[in-house]
Amino acid sequence: MKRWTGLRGRLLATYLLLLLFGLGVFVFRYGWLSQDSLVEQLEHEQELRAFILSNALEEPLAKYLEGELSLDALSSLADQLAASAEGRLTILDAQGSPLYDTQVATLSAIPNQAGQMEVQSALAGGEQHDIRFDPLVGDELLYVAAPIEHEGQFSGVVQLSAPTDTMWSQIRQAWLSLLVTALAVLAVAVLVSLWLARGILEPVKELQRAAERMAVGDLEQRIVVDRNDELGRLGLAFNLMAARLQRLIERQQDFVANASHELRTPLTTIKLRVEALLGGARRDPAMAERFLSEIDGELNRLTQLIDDLLTLSQVEVGFDTLEMQKVELPFLLGEAISSFWPRAEAIGVTLAMDAPPRLPAVKASPSHVRQVVDNLLDNALKYSSSGGLVTVSCRPADGQIAVAVTDTGQGIPPEDLPHVFERFYRADKSHARTSGSGRAGGLGLSIVHSVVTAHGGQVAIESQVGKGTTVRFTLPIYAD
Repeated sequence: MKRWTGLRGRLLATYLLLLLFGLGVFVFRYGWLSQDSLVEQLEHEQELRAFILSNALEEPLAKYLEGELSLDALSSLADQLAASAEGRLTILDAQGSPLYDTQVATLSAIPNQAGQMEVQSALAGGEQHDIRFDPLVGDELLYVAAPIEHEGQFSGVVQLSAPTDTMWSQIRQAWLSLLVTALAVLAVAVLVSLWLARGILEPVKELQRAAERMAVGDLEQRIVVDRNDELGRLGLAFNLMAARLQRLIERQQDFVANASHELRTPLTTIKLRVEALLGGARRDPAMAERFLSEIDGELNRLTQLIDDLLTLSQVEVGFDTLEMQKVELPFLLGEAISSFWPRAEAIGVTLAMDAPPRLPAVKASPSHVRQVVDNLLDNALKYSSSGGLVTVSCRPADGQIAVAVTDTGQGIPPEDLPHVFERFYRADKSHARTSGSGRAGGLGLSIVHSVVTAHGGQVAIESQVGKGTTVRFTLPIYAD
């Protein structure tokens, strides 16, 4: 039962309903046309016979009416003509009264026929037929009539009738043949529909099986695509989705592992320092102050790491979550440089800004753009030595504003450049930082990339070992 209530059953039911409707219309339409054609054929044949009989009886009836031919002779001729016509022949006078009937001996039993439509039409010089029940013979008959004319005057009417049994038998045979043909077509259509439904649903079932296996953790599932239609494109889309999902989960697993590592390091440091203080180090004021300072620093690292993770989560929810405003970039960049000025002076690095006097505003989230600039300045100062220079510049570029942060620091090795925007990736595994512990764990450039991308901009980085690094990003111009 489940097989027929699923998609396959619904497809087959749809095919069959459409086919039944089409076949039904065809059968009834063609059947009625065939029936009408058979009736018209028989009527035409009878009308032709009636006219032939009227011509054959023209002279004999005229002689009978003039007394030159006896009724017996007329009756004998009528019987011969009726036998060849394979029907009942009635000869009527010009007033519709019967003169002779080949099957009814008592003419008084036959009423006047002038009121019958086929006789009226014949007397008017036209053609007409009628199918009605005749109580004298106890059967349904097809009646036709033709006028008998002699020297331009109506002398009588030939009324020819024949049972309709043969006609209805032929009609029933035609209907039966049509229904048998329709059933044969229906049977073939059912087989073809099953084959078509199977061809359509087999790829869908394969997708279903693959999706179910993916649901239980088998992310290696792929669909073999061997067709170039909608189902083939659906299979390609599924494979692309599966590949992206696999990469996403792998990235998520790496992210969780890296985040756990980054969180574990400061927590371990805090735990060791607390244990030392509880173990007696608190009695030494200098040692206690040092340990408390280190604990405070690690707590700051944890707070910053959590803030960065929340920022990434917020940005990756979507562009609509950002509070977009009209932002004057030179002012925002100036504020960022001012906040880093004391740190730059402390390590002997010069901070500079290069921006034209008039610059179009950008459409952006001020807090997030400020975080981008802060991250870039933070990195630039971390990897710059005393006497270095960090420059922040901005220029219009192709309908956007391009911002660049350039330093003269140690640079990034070429093999590390493709990975610097990855989360928790460090390009300084073998290089010591020049100042401070800074932000935890390689999220700075990842945040830069995510925020700029959410704004519809692009990020690029250039670096040479020993010469410095430039990070550029773009933001859309604010449209009034």
